[in-house]
Parts: sequence; structure tokens; C-alpha cells
Amino acid sequence: MSIFIDCENEKQADVLAAVIGERSYQNRKWGRPSERPHEVGAWMTLMRTHLAEAEQLWAGSRGDEKALDELRKVVAIGIACFEQHGVPSRGNPQPKSNDEAWREAGSKLV
Repeated sequence: MSIFIDCENEKQADVLAAVIGERSYQNRKWGRPSERPHEVGAWMTLMRTHLAEAEQLWAGSRGDEKALDELRKVVAIGIACFEQHGVPSRGNPQPKSNDEAWREAGSKLV
């Protein structure tokens, strides 16, 4: 099945492709969510387990690559949960950016 997603940029398209690739890998390894369903709480526990692993990898390696590899799994597990249980829509239009709050929190992204 092919779908078209209007990504904001090439980096976003690459990210989504990587997560979709991870979902395909997980389906081959563990089966589809419809074949091995979990409650929402069980999906969150799986995500938390992999997030803790990502944190340990980041702290232990003083680098991002291994942690990012694990985070890809976390995001894909969340998508598997949505595949099984559905996903509520955002429902709101684009929010206004609160650059001042970002700066106060120490972000250098704004």
C-alpha cells in the first residue's frame, strides 16, 4: 500500500520513512498488532522499557547514535499502539509558538 504524505521538508520525510521501516521490521519479528494485541498500558510499558534503554545508552556512550537507534523503536511501538487502538485527532489548528517560554527553559532552538 502506498500513501502520500505532504512532509514539510526532506528531513521529515526521512524520519517518517525510518519509522515506517522500523514498524515493518517489528511486524516481521513480533507479528502485527492485530495478531499480538496488547492493552494500551502494555504498549506504554514497552515504550518505557525502550526509552529507559535509550537513556542508558545515551548516558553510557556520551553520544547520540545508539540512543537514537533505540528511540526509533520507541516511536514505532507507539505507532503500533495507534494501529491497534486508533489515534485521536489533534483537533486544533496550528498553535502559536511560545519562543519566550522556550528560551526561559534553556532551549537554543529558538
